[in-house]
Amino acid sequence: MKFKIHPAIGIARVGDSPDNFYLAPEQAGQLPFELTSDGKEKPIKTFKDKQQRVKRQAARFRVFAYDDNGGAGKEIKIGDTVDIARPKTGQVLTIQVTDIAWTVYLANKKSSWYEFQQLDGEHGYSNSHPLRNADVTDADARQQLIIDPGPQTVNYTTEKNRTAQFAKGQNPEYTQSFPPPLTPSSIDTLGELRVIMQDSYNRLLVLGGYGNSGSYKTGFGEPVIKHYANNEGWFDDVSDGPVMARIVYKVIKEDGRKPSPATVSHPPGPITVDAPAWVIVGYPRYAPQIMDIVTMDELIYDLAVREFGYNPYMYCPQPVSSTQKPPDPSDEKALGLWREQAQWNPDYYPYFYRDIWPLLSRPQNFTFVMDFDAFTGGDPHNTTSGGGGNFDPTLISIPPYDGEDPQERAARRRARMFVWGVLRKPGQENLWTNPLGVGPVKNLPILMPFLCGDNPLSNTVPSKFLRLTETQLFIMKQWAEGKFINEKEEDMPITNPEQLAGTGADIDRGVLSNVLGGAFCPGGEAAWIMRNPAIYAEPYRIKHSPYFSIANLITWQPQPLSGPGITPDPPDAGSMQIGLEPGDLTKYSAVPWQADFNECTTNSIDITYEQWNVIDPQSVGDPAQDITQNTYWWPAHRPVIVNGAPWSQGIPQTNAGDLKMVTAWKELGFIKDNPKYDPTNPDEPQYILVESNL
Repeated sequence: MKFKIHPAIGIARVGDSPDNFYLAPEQAGQLPFELTSDGKEKPIKTFKDKQQRVKRQAARFRVFAYDDNGGAGKEIKIGDTVDIARPKTGQVLTIQVTDIAWTVYLANKKSSWYEFQQLDGEHGYSNSHPLRNADVTDADARQQLIIDPGPQTVNYTTEKNRTAQFAKGQNPEYTQSFPPPLTPSSIDTLGELRVIMQDSYNRLLVLGGYGNSGSYKTGFGEPVIKHYANNEGWFDDVSDGPVMARIVYKVIKEDGRKPSPATVSHPPGPITVDAPAWVIVGYPRYAPQIMDIVTMDELIYDLAVREFGYNPYMYCPQPVSSTQKPPDPSDEKALGLWREQAQWNPDYYPYFYRDIWPLLSRPQNFTFVMDFDAFTGGDPHNTTSGGGGNFDPTLISIPPYDGEDPQERAARRRARMFVWGVLRKPGQENLWTNPLGVGPVKNLPILMPFLCGDNPLSNTVPSKFLRLTETQLFIMKQWAEGKFINEKEEDMPITNPEQLAGTGADIDRGVLSNVLGGAFCPGGEAAWIMRNPAIYAEPYRIKHSPYFSIANLITWQPQPLSGPGITPDPPDAGSMQIGLEPGDLTKYSAVPWQADFNECTTNSIDITYEQWNVIDPQSVGDPAQDITQNTYWWPAHRPVIVNGAPWSQGIPQTNAGDLKMVTAWKELGFIKDNPKYDPTNPDEPQYILVESNL
């Protein structure tokens, strides 16, 4: 038997309300939910408290038990019994779970890390790559650039231990590190832990900071923001770090039985959970029900499929075998061989409403958070049944079948192949239009998605436009070729793996389906580091540095750190293989976060030439005029236009606006479903703006 924490990666969010919070949604496109006084769950009604302060989002964690035969596992409950075996004597003990002790370590390493420069550094930094706050050269001083409150542990048995603060002065056994006084807002906490009991299930809540950002460097009494991602002297209170647990128990029976395969082999003392988790604290999600074109779940699912054999029927060495098992992620030799041999299964049939339709229907919802231009890609997003649009489900949801009218079959195939033709493929990240088209540029089909990519800003490693993941493209290709199943036609139940939220794996996927999966410039809650397979111990689960394992951090009660501490300077290339430290996921992101968040509205992308980074028309007097295309970043996270009105009224997308956003983010409104929505009434939009103080 093994124990795992779920979600493998949890998402908390900052807010300035000191007491009110809600829980992270665990299904795709779901509203967050809150707890009633008796521990029940219900969808939230407001995103702000009575004083109009933004509620924080708590990440909730649970412990699941898995037997040696695999399976979905189940969440452990206080009072559950488990057999464990002493490794030396073989004695079997039947124990009863009495508590779970949770240990979390949050940190923020942004100010001590490299400067963010688009994709430069994704595959390794050069020795000449500049550091943030490079004027701070003393080793001890650079250590102080890390916000490091130390680890905290909570348990439910002792009432005073049910909460713990990642705050200054709240960890007397650990040498903490917090910034000096800052303007406009100082930082003296990264959040807190709360352990709760829900129907005898012991669960952990991780709450992040209050959205505070500030600088110790000021000009004329005010701090200055000069860049969307790198600003000297600045700190913010987003964070990330490991989530660990130990199961506390009492022995209710002991005998000399021979251990069974399902018996846990464990020495005396609390049982360390085998698979720990990670938590990321990000900015508020202002439009939680509108999904991104590429979610973080889809990005990590793509990695899991292609790098770890997560779906061996879809992607594996050929020929496909029904008994084929994925490689052990800890066996590097076997995993490397599997990666060399694996390929897409041409006989894999995706389901239309489970796999295809969710992706096709997302762009239509962007009309509520951006100014949707039908002349630059809007028309194909019409998903009305029988409406004649390119996404008309009555046309594109029917696979080929025996006895089908040849003309109807041809029409359906043309409709599917058109959509496939305008999807941006690998290597086309810098293309604006379909290269197979003919005629003048303005008449060529525009490639999709029509959103900014990882780097439309510089000539170094340009990646102007977003594209789907390899797995998404494979599924869409199978559909375009007619290799798919319509569940309705087959009288099959329609399911969505991100909307089950029952098993631990469902929770892993559901939580991350509400997180941005591209474009990473530097991105939303996390940057391009998330697509590096080296940071994962197994699919969806971050590899922890052994220095920050629970064995090193605690015994039963909190103890001083026995490892080397958080490293202030960039580690060597082998660090990814060792595992991540607290703060290692968010350190790539903008500092302060409000600067990048404010500027990620639209970007004017140069589309004069595909190879804009190697062609300089000015050097040869080329008479061609520059052609630019205004392109949105990620409006499902950072709304731009909500039902025809600017979302961030009075906050320009400039450095001055970035500084204003440092405090104005609290005043912004949230976008949620309209209870009066009527699809036949154009005056009633599906989503509306609520709780705006602007």
